[in-house]
Amino acid sequence: MKSHIKNIWLLSFCLLFSSCGYHLVGTGNTLPKHLKSISIPVFDNSSSQPEIHRELTSAILQSFITDGRLKVAKKSDADLVMVGALTYYDLRTASFSSQDLASDIIIEFEVEIEVTDQVKNKLFLKKKLKTQWDYKSTSDIANTETARLEALDEAYKELGNRLVSLIIDQF
Repeated sequence: MKSHIKNIWLLSFCLLFSSCGYHLVGTGNTLPKHLKSISIPVFDNSSSQPEIHRELTSAILQSFITDGRLKVAKKSDADLVMVGALTYYDLRTASFSSQDLASDIIIEFEVEIEVTDQVKNKLFLKKKLKTQWDYKSTSDIANTETARLEALDEAYKELGNRLVSLIIDQF
């Protein structure tokens, strides 16, 4: 019996004081120690939708600010620089109503990003990311446009959070 208690105590001690490498997303940081800040200039836009790249960039910046593990800085002061481009934007109908009107619409867009480690002057990450979000269309044009803009905002936030995870958590 004493041996059994001793083994439980030893196992508990090992689990308590050993580090298995797991952490909650948003709490750890797998970045090299020299990377503490990021600059994100306004993304380029070669998509078919003018001006949405500004809101996209703003949402991505907000994701990094909210996360807080990398300080957002101007390009000359940043350890990392993320250069991005909105390369694709499309709306497509997913379903129709009984009156043959579009009822569910999917917004889809793609970005290409390149993150450079300015401290070591080397490429840190290069990736293409595609995201989509859906919304309901109605016969009221104003409501449909409001729903489209809200869907875009949600897609921007989702993409921003994915970029934070890719860069800081590296998954």
